[in-house]
Amino acid sequence: MPSPLKHALPRRALAAAVFLAASSTAVAGSPHLIYLPSTEAGVDHAAIVQAFEDQGFEVSTFAYAGEKRLAYAHRIADEVRGLMAKGVAPEEINVVGAGTGSKVATLTSALVGNGHVNYALLGQCDPQMKANYNFRMSGRVLGIHDANDSTSLSCRSLWGDSPKVSERQELVLNSGHGAALFHEPRKEWLQPVTEWATGGEVSVGETSIGRVDEPAPSPRK
Repeated sequence: MPSPLKHALPRRALAAAVFLAASSTAVAGSPHLIYLPSTEAGVDHAAIVQAFEDQGFEVSTFAYAGEKRLAYAHRIADEVRGLMAKGVAPEEINVVGAGTGSKVATLTSALVGNGHVNYALLGQCDPQMKANYNFRMSGRVLGIHDANDSTSLSCRSLWGDSPKVSERQELVLNSGHGAALFHEPRKEWLQPVTEWATGGEVSVGETSIGRVDEPAPSPRK
């Protein structure tokens, strides 16, 4: 396995489809964000990392290194546990998975099992994952996808029957970008992720599904 590197790599290296992991030097009190990038072509990873840094996060990137998806998730879960062992509060830890990285973030949530770590699933929510891996998520989970994204369904089924999920919210955006929404640091998704990571309520989006997954009450006759 390659040695981890600090995330501040040259822009051309970050823009590659696969780049090496960034080791964490986080300290207690610093909001930390683990970015799991998509392997799709055309994603401006360097700009996304810079945008998160501009929001005050200490960012580490952990890209796909050729292992199976579950092994990838174990690698990220170990990093989250390592941050907590260093004294970083779970509330200050954010795992953001975009595109193909969203599925890894989902499994990481199940492996960590802490109800206070923050997760953001950006597209590619696939209900079939529950059948493939038989997991229960944990933490505060935000799901975002575009209404025109044919690669993503609702994220709600992923956190269903998961008692360690302390909060959950889903946003369905009508940006017009479809699956490409998360290829750049657009305000439509960057703002709600930042709000969620800092413990706030997400208040943007064309369609917002609240934290409690309950059917709407039947109208009175």
